[in-house]
Amino acid sequence: MLHVINKAPNNSTALMDCLNIVQSGSGMHALLLIEDAVYLMLAQAENETILDDIRKLGLSCYVLQEDLKARGLGTELAPGFILTDYAGFVDLTVEHDKIQSWS
Repeated sequence: MLHVINKAPNNSTALMDCLNIVQSGSGMHALLLIEDAVYLMLAQAENETILDDIRKLGLSCYVLQEDLKARGLGTELAPGFILTDYAGFVDLTVEHDKIQSWS
């Protein structure tokens, strides 16, 4: 299942709700950060706990490059995250049989 998050962690519980579901479920899961969720990549103390939780779950994690650029953020990502573009976003939707958008 591909989980698409579009809200920053400090403005929404979407990411934490998603991680709780992934933790309690089974199967292959991937996480894609888009829109304001890309702010998770900022090196801030409050983000480290969330990033550690994501790493512990062993998720494949992606960040949409165009949304980083639109917010003036660089392309240096937190460890374990992969930069993807719109074509990669489409590829992820094809690779996963289910897609859940969280907001």
